[in-house]
Amino acid sequence: MAWIEQTKKQSRKSGGPQYYLQGLNEHINQLLRHNQRREVRLWTPYGVVDPGLQAVSSSVGRVGHDRVQSAGRARTIADQIAYWYSLKRRDIERIDFEDSFDHNNCFVIRPTKIKFFNRKARKTVYPDSNPLTIIRGRQAPLLTNHFRSTLQRDRSKREWVTDQICSLVADHKPTAPNVDERDLLRASGALDMLGIRLGTYRLKDIDCPDASFTADGFPAYPCPIEVEERSSGFLASHHKKHRKERVVVLCMEHDRDEVLSGYVDIIELRELCRLLKEAA
Repeated sequence: MAWIEQTKKQSRKSGGPQYYLQGLNEHINQLLRHNQRREVRLWTPYGVVDPGLQAVSSSVGRVGHDRVQSAGRARTIADQIAYWYSLKRRDIERIDFEDSFDHNNCFVIRPTKIKFFNRKARKTVYPDSNPLTIIRGRQAPLLTNHFRSTLQRDRSKREWVTDQICSLVADHKPTAPNVDERDLLRASGALDMLGIRLGTYRLKDIDCPDASFTADGFPAYPCPIEVEERSSGFLASHHKKHRKERVVVLCMEHDRDEVLSGYVDIIELRELCRLLKEAA
């Protein structure tokens, strides 16, 4: 298991805290040495974000250590982890994480445990691989727990949201002719009450590039949403570049397993209807 260790905590005159990479596996170490510096992707409770940081090889500069550093004015890796995981303390001494490079050749940090200064205990923060997915056989705990806690507090809201989603599902029968995927936007009000904000629908590129998720007390997470009647629609050639990005596919029916890969999550409205009925 790799870890990040903070040094020079008190030494602002010498450049402030440093975040050294330790325990990288040999393959990752060689890749970082070959690339010298790579952009970082940080896993949050919702999935990856671009934190504006770089992983830098010990062969670069005079530091003599593999390290994580800002590529501009970005906050430190410790500050960003404290923010995304809603930690009460930011004085992080050590971050245990799973190290890898992704399909875009970015250095991926998936935190597992956090240790604060002057504390022996470590806090577990291991994130889900598909934290924004709701399909048959795979219901992300982050979303399902948030949905249940939100709806249990207000019976009228629960009934309205369930009716909105499930009536839309009923309308989209397999035999219904000439169905347009944009009809799924009728669910936007109910989804908004569940913490899923679609934002403006666009005619080019990703359908809802300004979408965001808010769940379980964590900060709002910007994440584009693509609207498809069936998830297989996301395999179309014009989505080739989007399949390498962070995106959630909102569909009526999930019908192709290979869509759920990389940084892509899927919310299937038929399965969401079933979950809402169970919670009613």
